[in-house]
Amino acid sequence: MIKLKSLLSESTIACGECLSYAWKTYIINQDNKRANKKMKIVFGSVQNEWISKGKRYNHAWVEDGNLVKDWQTMDPKGPRSGKYAMKGWPIKEFYKFWNAKPKKKYTPKEAADKYKETKSMIGWDWK
Repeated sequence: MIKLKSLLSESTIACGECLSYAWKTYIINQDNKRANKKMKIVFGSVQNEWISKGKRYNHAWVEDGNLVKDWQTMDPKGPRSGKYAMKGWPIKEFYKFWNAKPKKKYTPKEAADKYKETKSMIGWDWK
């Protein structure tokens, strides 16, 4: 029997729901003209001293106008703690707090097309 502890290493960060949140957002908005002008689906990495002890890990988030929305703050069933719960982070604050480094940004339509092409919602630019 494989034990969970044996699957984890010191550099492993527990996976959340960032990909499924991003996927749901771009699938729902792929034909929305306003969203395709204002919204970006972002695949990149984040780093925070208190969560990852300075190690960088992959993350997906949604930039909608001046706000960053990700599953931690926007999922009604998720952790959504803090002052940005169900509102989204101001972009500059998100990037500063999480030391966010985007690798690629897609409109919802571009992301949906990429999903249709690859049959995967995994960050295509995380390689």
